[in-house]
Amino acid sequence: MAKGRSTSGILLSAAIFILLEIAAVALLHSSSQLQSIWINRASHHLIGWVWGTSDNIRSYFKLRERNRQLEEENAILSKEIRNYRELYARDSIRNSFEDPHDGFQYIFAKTAKMSIGSQHNHIVLNKGYSDGVSERCGIITNQGVIGVIDAVDRNYSYGRTLMNPNISVSVKIEGSDIAGPMVWDGKSTDRALMRGVPLFQKVSEGDTVRTSGYSSIFPAGIPVGTVKGSTTRNGATQDLEIKLFQDFSTVDHVAIVRNEGREEIDAIEKRGMANDKR
Repeated sequence: MAKGRSTSGILLSAAIFILLEIAAVALLHSSSQLQSIWINRASHHLIGWVWGTSDNIRSYFKLRERNRQLEEENAILSKEIRNYRELYARDSIRNSFEDPHDGFQYIFAKTAKMSIGSQHNHIVLNKGYSDGVSERCGIITNQGVIGVIDAVDRNYSYGRTLMNPNISVSVKIEGSDIAGPMVWDGKSTDRALMRGVPLFQKVSEGDTVRTSGYSSIFPAGIPVGTVKGSTTRNGATQDLEIKLFQDFSTVDHVAIVRNEGREEIDAIEKRGMANDKR
């Protein structure tokens, strides 16, 4: 009887041991899966970070290269735009009033420097005597008169603009015989005064003002501006306020006009003045 109880105890202990082993194996298997999941997750995060970082690095260098390419493309486009603007300015001047038979040579130039904030304003252009420019050439745009060349170097020229009290331009009211000198009003970048118009001369607001052609510097008929009003001076004459077509704050491309017969005109004037003094 004692032996039977001992055998049963052994069998029970063996069964319990086996169950515990099975439970341990199951627990180990389960724990191994959790560990694998954690390891997989950690490795995935690490791999993702590595790939993300390397991709960002590649993108950064690609972005630098693309920015360099864009800068080059922008430089090319900017140059093309400048060329188109220059061509447009030339065509505008030609279409406005250039006459191949008017006796003037037209030299197209770009503003290198210009002042508009002082009482004696000037302009520097990127054309000089190597391009045919000389002193006392006129400076114009398709919007009107800019000034007169005073000094010339090989590749650059210097001129006084209409925004200078020492410059006057002979102008005329379109469709009439009313003519006189036009000077800057001393205040604005787009205003001038036509001086000394007799009071009996009837001028209307909105009348167009053009160069008269009475000087050897500018061709006749260049549109300058329109009449905006008048002021009586000394009870005998009136000054006409002119709204200029050209705003001097926007001057860029210009045409230098050279009278091909100016030397001959100057010579005959000197001879005539000499005869008057006799």
